[in-house]
Amino acid sequence: MTLDLTCQACDTSFEIDVTELVDEPRIQCPSCNAKAPLNTVEGLSSALDELLSHTAALRPKFQLLLEVDSDDLPPAYERDRAHSDLDEEEDELTASEEDEAEEDSERGAEE
Repeated sequence: MTLDLTCQACDTSFEIDVTELVDEPRIQCPSCNAKAPLNTVEGLSSALDELLSHTAALRPKFQLLLEVDSDDLPPAYERDRAHSDLDEEEDELTASEEDEAEEDSERGAEE
């Protein structure tokens, strides 16, 4: 079973095997090396592990086919997407602030 992913940074599509993701929680674009935050990937990995466990328990009575499109989440989860976007903006600001601090310290060392 695989997850089909498309990198938002470079639009590259790639697959990750779910068993590999559960064993080693890591999502990285093979083209541009963009990485998903470790805590997010670990949460996804744990959720998938639990989902597969419950799916196995259902299998004797029901067949389950599941399709999830991150652009088509129920309204309750759209709030989480807004928070995620804010977190990314904060991460970008933090990186910029770190760069500025490094530049300031380099300027101070030159003087």
